[in-house]
Amino acid sequence: MALGLRRGGCSIGASLAYWLGNPILNPATMVFMGFVLGWHWVGLRLVAGVALVFGVAYLVERLVGLESVAADTEQRAERAAGAVVRPGSIWARWLAALWQLAVGLIPEYVVLVLLLGASRAWLFPAVGPEATGILWTLGLALAGTLFVIPTAGEIPIVQTLMTFGLGVGPAAALMTTLPPVSLPSLVMLARVVPLKVLAFVAGAVILLGVLSGATAVTLGF
Repeated sequence: MALGLRRGGCSIGASLAYWLGNPILNPATMVFMGFVLGWHWVGLRLVAGVALVFGVAYLVERLVGLESVAADTEQRAERAAGAVVRPGSIWARWLAALWQLAVGLIPEYVVLVLLLGASRAWLFPAVGPEATGILWTLGLALAGTLFVIPTAGEIPIVQTLMTFGLGVGPAAALMTTLPPVSLPSLVMLARVVPLKVLAFVAGAVILLGVLSGATAVTLGF
């Protein structure tokens, strides 16, 4: 969806806001988290999510500025000049567009997910009672930013790891960084979003994960 929004002429900030907000501020996920982990975790997730979505969208718009506006205007003009109405029904055109998108994205997504799955032993090492502190928080914030999960998948992951002794700091870092971005999503959006913007987004997610971990420790979660 974010890729389609961007290709359709939506601004970078708005596209990123949708991309980040959809998973991290998902209402159903929030309710699920409240019943499983407690509503104090929902509060932390809500504050982190709002800061990430609106903060990153605003800062990215400031980062790209007029450069983005000029590029978007030029792209829209090119699309309008070269637009060709395809014959056939709306369903035939929709299937053709879906096929074109799937051929380009699905193989790339599958390969990256398989590679991340093969490296999960290094991304998520064995967890014991010693899994606490700033190094664990930073390491799991980085791993959570790269790894791909299904919607709300971070909740059972964090719950299980905490039963094995994962500290609340690293757990909060995972809870914040797992949903919004992943390596496959970053790679796919590299076609329509400048690399410096994607690097900024990834860095912001990692930083927010570390801050979430520090907040959870300070508040005694």
